[in-house]
Amino acid sequence: MLQNAWYIAAESRELKSRPLARMVAGVPVVLFRDQTQQARALFDRCPHRNVQLSGGRVLAGRLQCPYHGWEFNGEGQCVRIPALPDTGRIPKGACTRGLPLIEQQGYLWVWAGERQPEATEQPFLFPHLSEPGWGWGRLQGRIANTVENIVENFIDNPHTGYIHGGLFRTPASHWSSTEVSVAEDGVIIEIDEENQANSLLARLLVKGGVTHQDRFIYPSIVRVAYGFGPKREMIGYQICTPEEPFSTRLYVHVSWQMGWLNPLVRLLMPFFGRVILNQDVEILESQGRMIARYGEAFNSIEADTANLWIKATRARLARGEKPVPRKRQVRFRV
Repeated sequence: MLQNAWYIAAESRELKSRPLARMVAGVPVVLFRDQTQQARALFDRCPHRNVQLSGGRVLAGRLQCPYHGWEFNGEGQCVRIPALPDTGRIPKGACTRGLPLIEQQGYLWVWAGERQPEATEQPFLFPHLSEPGWGWGRLQGRIANTVENIVENFIDNPHTGYIHGGLFRTPASHWSSTEVSVAEDGVIIEIDEENQANSLLARLLVKGGVTHQDRFIYPSIVRVAYGFGPKREMIGYQICTPEEPFSTRLYVHVSWQMGWLNPLVRLLMPFFGRVILNQDVEILESQGRMIARYGEAFNSIEADTANLWIKATRARLARGEKPVPRKRQVRFRV
């Protein structure tokens, strides 16, 4: 599980007056706001008797342990022990690890790794968030499967006619010519479908031809971009935060530029987004149960090229190595 990376721990709106417990890349994290309303992240364990600090409360911007009332500041240092005499000293080891946190664009990004992030290592920034003519919406959920399998699902095109039947495509109805290339930060997939999909969403949104690009961005972001003619574009970002090996918290951020259709998209996006997400969750959790119990035993075909390259590229970047530039044309039915 990759720990030395920025992951979304929560949306800003979720963190209010009470502490919030999260698991990020196998690390228990407690989030709270200090006296200046700045978001803070600590390792979720009291150094006294090792209970979860997230079960406590926030007092004057300090996090109070629920067991004996020890209070901690935003850096994780204990600053008050109620049972300690006035002349007593707080033990040097009375602290818990503070974790780097950046709050931006309505998300709380946490770095759970043992090393500190470099200055060049920054959380992902969503384009078009405040740009005139663009709208946006968000969803989130949890999936009992690995980050790798969830990333593969969002990149994979042939499944859409079966899992999302009628919304995107009909099963294996036409050919797709795809160019897969490795970039510095992941993998790019340019998709040229030889016939336009006959689906409900296509009939609602398409005016002219459709352009389609998928992209994997290290460590665990999938960008899916569709163009529906002049000044009509929709971009979906699926950001995967690993909790445990078979538990992933998913954040979906969708941006769109659809002209006069913008209000309609804003109205429909939560419904259609949730329907599509629930369909993916059902099949991914079926897969997760089988792999967790019996192990992974995949047999891949040419249509799986992008995901095989993503797996290899992700492993190289995790080791601190540069990806190997390459490009390949792939043709398959979707």
